[in-house]
Amino acid sequence: MSTVRGVCAALLKSTVSAVAAGSFVLLSAGTGSTAMAAPTPLDTGFNPTNAGVVQYLPFAPTRAGSPAQVNDPLGRREADRLAAVFGFDEAKALSHEQFAAFLSGQGVPEGYTEAEARKAAQLTRLSVMYLTNTSGNTYSRVIDGKKVTVNLGSYGLIVDGQGMLRVPANCPDTTSPDFSQCSPVRQINWVLAPQAVCADAAAAAEVPAGVPCGYMGAWLRHNKARDTLRALYGSAYSREAPYASQSQGAAGVAQLIYNEKANGRKATVGVPVAPAMWVTNFMLVYTLSPKAAAKMPAYWAAIPKDVVTALEDAPNGQVPFGEYMRRFR
Repeated sequence: MSTVRGVCAALLKSTVSAVAAGSFVLLSAGTGSTAMAAPTPLDTGFNPTNAGVVQYLPFAPTRAGSPAQVNDPLGRREADRLAAVFGFDEAKALSHEQFAAFLSGQGVPEGYTEAEARKAAQLTRLSVMYLTNTSGNTYSRVIDGKKVTVNLGSYGLIVDGQGMLRVPANCPDTTSPDFSQCSPVRQINWVLAPQAVCADAAAAAEVPAGVPCGYMGAWLRHNKARDTLRALYGSAYSREAPYASQSQGAAGVAQLIYNEKANGRKATVGVPVAPAMWVTNFMLVYTLSPKAAAKMPAYWAAIPKDVVTALEDAPNGQVPFGEYMRRFR
């Protein structure tokens, strides 16, 4: 996120280690930080920015090798193993009670209102739900008058409350005063933003009404979770976030990522399942709830070509799910 709106979720590289922001996609691309694109020794098919830190590539999701692997969740054992690989101590994650308090708007830190606490909780619930949308965590939407089960995590897609198919980081117009057009996973960038961003007059002027800038970091400090914040900053999160921010910033309105292997095999996915963004989001979700992180997708899957074309052609990067849901069965 270059401005906080920029990437999902824009983090200033200089403050990554000092504040709680991230990409749920969380940080915004274009913050002025520059991630050095290191050579990628593995043929992941993703460009160096989307691939992120080479050290972590072996642990990011790979392409599903069979229909059974599509939308398959990590599982708790694998989530705990990956957290350790990424330098995060499971014991530093929020407790069940702390996570429940955060999601219910309790423990409001000084300087924020109860209404803002409820807004932060709402955006967090939706963001976690969307990013963990695998067979272990489906949700329902009413499409053409019928309740439909949504299970699209491996594609990096969601279906919003209006029945529109989109990438979680999709934001039709970041300059619009109606920031509600942006996905909750994009809006939460402000909640996760570093205090350094929130304290900047120009950036603060862009914060959407009702969305509490810097809330997550303030909440963790206020609710005896400073160790959690330090553990997050000391993990792979701080190294991957700049890549994730640039990745989102370069993905355009539709927030699609194009993958091409050396053998010519091509695929298109939503930003959340590209390695840099996936690791960044995994660390954020795991910090909040290891149980929730265990439901993140273990593999990524190519979005059907006609759906890719439709999303690319749509001015707002969204299409009615009802017109394309059969393509995902």
